[in-house]
Amino acid sequence: ARTLASALAYFMMGQRDAVGLITFDDKIREHLPSRYRQGHLMQILRTLANIQVGDQTNLTRPVSDLAFSLNRKSLIVLISDLLDEEEAMIKALQHLRFKGNDVIVFHVMDNAELTFPFEQFAEFEDAESHETLIAAPRVIRESYLEELEKFCSFCRKKCQINGVDYHLLDTSESLDVALSSYLM
Repeated sequence: ARTLASALAYFMMGQRDAVGLITFDDKIREHLPSRYRQGHLMQILRTLANIQVGDQTNLTRPVSDLAFSLNRKSLIVLISDLLDEEEAMIKALQHLRFKGNDVIVFHVMDNAELTFPFEQFAEFEDAESHETLIAAPRVIRESYLEELEKFCSFCRKKCQINGVDYHLLDTSESLDVALSSYLM
C-alpha cells in the first residue's frame, strides 16, 4: 500500500496535479492537504515511510470525516484491504461520490488471502485483534474462497453501482503490472 501510494503521488505530481495524503486506522492520523509545490512530494514520502500500524481499523469514520472536510471536488484514491463493516463502508464511499468527488478504490490483498495455499494445520492470527484460530486448511479452503469471492464481488458491484472505480490488487504482482492493468 505504501509503495502504491508513493508511486501514485509521484505520478500525479509529475502531471502537475496537487496531491494530498490522509493516513488512518480507526481515525485520521496524518493529513497533508493537497498541494503542488516543491518539497511536498518528499513530505508525502516521509509520512508514508513512517506510518505506524494501529491496533484497530475503522474505514468508515475516516472516509466520512474526509467527505465532510472536502470543500472542492477531488479525486480520492483509497488504498485498503476494505475489511470493515461492508454496508457502512459503501455508505462512506457513497458520501464521497455524493459530494461530486471521483473515487478510485484499490482493494489490496495478499496472494495468500486470495488463493489460500495452506496445506497443513495452521494457526491464523487476526492482524488487528490478535485473536488466533487453528484450522485445517483443506477443510475450510472451499468455503473460505467462496466467502472471499462473495466479499470481493460485493465490493466490486457496490462500487460500480455508485460510480466508484474498483480494482483488486494482488500484492504478489509487481506494481508496474498492477498499475498498468488498471490504467488500461
